[in-house]
Amino acid sequence: MTAAAHLIFGPETSSLMGFRQLVDVDAEGNLPTWFSAALLHFAALVAWSISPRDKVENRLSWQAIAVLLLLMGIDEIASIHNAPSRVVGELFGNRSGIMMNAWVIPAGILCLLVAVCFIRFLRRQPLWLASGLIVAAGLFVFGAIVLEMASTYVEYQTAGYDYDGDQHYSLTFELIAVGEELFEYAGVILTISLLLRRGREVNAEIGLAV
Repeated sequence: MTAAAHLIFGPETSSLMGFRQLVDVDAEGNLPTWFSAALLHFAALVAWSISPRDKVENRLSWQAIAVLLLLMGIDEIASIHNAPSRVVGELFGNRSGIMMNAWVIPAGILCLLVAVCFIRFLRRQPLWLASGLIVAAGLFVFGAIVLEMASTYVEYQTAGYDYDGDQHYSLTFELIAVGEELFEYAGVILTISLLLRRGREVNAEIGLAV
């Protein structure tokens, strides 16, 4: 919607009456943020519900997935992931451009570690579930990290802004930001679909019972 407003009305009017802040997918504390958090928390609930119904050797992994999804939802609201950006940027001696979102460096490393930790778990799952979760994770990471870096490059690297600069918007930026969120949504929604199917197979009851 912000991209459409930018295209129709121009960059100066797309924030009319708080419209941008309310629906801007690149902003925090608004409708898209809460929608993303709700999806992640529901996925966490489903994963937790599967845990007591699956094989014993899989239960701890399902609980770990649930906790991970819960933390991702909390981060979506609180934007904790932005905290390391300044530190990492200063560590590399660059506070501008792509380094504005330097959190993707530790985030990328964390993603690799998580992937390694769940290899054995995925091997024990049905092929449709294991491959589906890999695709879902790939969609989410592509949106959250790759397109995040692309949008940062468009808005900051080309303008030379640093942490104290004023963020500006362009149609290109808006479209990349929309793509970023769409890939994240697709990854989480696919995850929910896969987990619900697995839940039906193991007769899981969606809830917080342990």
